[in-house]
Amino acid sequence: MRRQSMRRLRRWLVLVQMMLLGGALALLFLHRTDLAGAAATQALRRAGFPDAAVAVTELSAERTRATLRLDRGGAVGGTLTVLHPLETLLEGRIARLDIADARLRLDVAKDGGLRLAGYPLTGSTTAGGKRETQGEGAVPIPIDTIQFGQTAVALATPRGTAEGTLRLTMTRDGALHRGQATLTAPAKGLPVLTHWTGAGTIAETVGTLTVKARLTWDGAALSAQGDLLLADVAGQFGPVSASGINGVLSLPNLFPPVVAPGQTLAVKLLDVGLPLTDGTLRFGYGAKGRLSVERAEWRWAGGVLRAEPFTIDPAAPRGTVTLRAEGVHLGPMLAMVAVDGLEASGTVSGSLPVRIGADSVHLDGGLLEADGPGSLRYDPENPPGFLAGEAGSPTALLMGALTDFRYDTLSATVEGEAGGELAVGIAIRGSNPSFYDGYPVALNLKVSGALDRILRQSLETYRIPETVRDRMTEFQRKNP
Repeated sequence: MRRQSMRRLRRWLVLVQMMLLGGALALLFLHRTDLAGAAATQALRRAGFPDAAVAVTELSAERTRATLRLDRGGAVGGTLTVLHPLETLLEGRIARLDIADARLRLDVAKDGGLRLAGYPLTGSTTAGGKRETQGEGAVPIPIDTIQFGQTAVALATPRGTAEGTLRLTMTRDGALHRGQATLTAPAKGLPVLTHWTGAGTIAETVGTLTVKARLTWDGAALSAQGDLLLADVAGQFGPVSASGINGVLSLPNLFPPVVAPGQTLAVKLLDVGLPLTDGTLRFGYGAKGRLSVERAEWRWAGGVLRAEPFTIDPAAPRGTVTLRAEGVHLGPMLAMVAVDGLEASGTVSGSLPVRIGADSVHLDGGLLEADGPGSLRYDPENPPGFLAGEAGSPTALLMGALTDFRYDTLSATVEGEAGGELAVGIAIRGSNPSFYDGYPVALNLKVSGALDRILRQSLETYRIPETVRDRMTEFQRKNP
């Protein structure tokens, strides 16, 4: 009897154990997503994201879906799909990570480095000069492919936040991840970017920026290089205003930004105290924050203005850039100041010194001289009151001489201030065949006009140079 009781007891104990084990397995199965989410959350927190949270919504042998946030406010997060076939897990790696509906906020640290939810991406250093590290207790699992779909990205600096959209693919290459990314953003974020890079003051920007970048991630820092497309960018660049900026720039480094020497931009209009149109600018921008201009050429009043190579600090612009003028047509130049009844022929050449200050740009002491004889006519339908006079009066004599004046020599002084007025003073020697039998006379005139109107007139016939447009088209076609 006692033996039978013992056998029954053992059977009951085995049954209870089986029930408990089955219940435990059932609980594990029912709560497997919660347990996986908790484990992933702890792994991310050990990796250096103390506010991370993962909620697993699907868990199978080969695929996991989850929602993720890396920061407390949810500025960094998205929906994850992880592909992990058994054979890759046995090799200690994950086949693929896709991130959809992603939000990516990058914060600029005091040292200029980038942080993602507090984690340093671009090699921030400690006070002792050592690279800052986080998450030393984390156990990394290699991921063969990482892909971000259409991602809302923001760069936050003390000056404000720049926003854009990002697409990114990274592929594992041994201990590294290499990949490519395309970032498109409105140019209104340029003031934020220049605050980050220390590249001067930019304001009131419009247009579009697109970066196609090649990336390398070594597990501690991100390096990148690529190309930047500027499409119809305009704004106030320090004391200078410009519009219609187009072109593609090669960037050998993005952190910090470096523009390779010899890059070319087309500029529709630049106001430096006189309206410069149809310009091309060849330059580079180094890690030391110096803008090195190799060549600058502009169209002005039918002629050409060229600047000798110069270097300037965009963060603190100072100095004088001298523009050499060749073949400037006197008629179109005087037409800019819109004096009714004033016409001229001939061309002038000379120099136009542009003085750049912290918050202003002046054209000081510009001097142009006639390349040869020409004509100057001033015969308005309704002369202004100060030129009206009785027959024989000095003003009447002046008006008579100017109705058909043939000059032998002419010099013009040009003065202006960006955003202000353009003033042209003319000293001429010559004669009017119908005035005192062509007796030679010398005259001095001064005319001026508001630059805002002159600048608007200068935009009407602009076309992007073919070489710049070809490079922009090539940028659109190629992958990063």
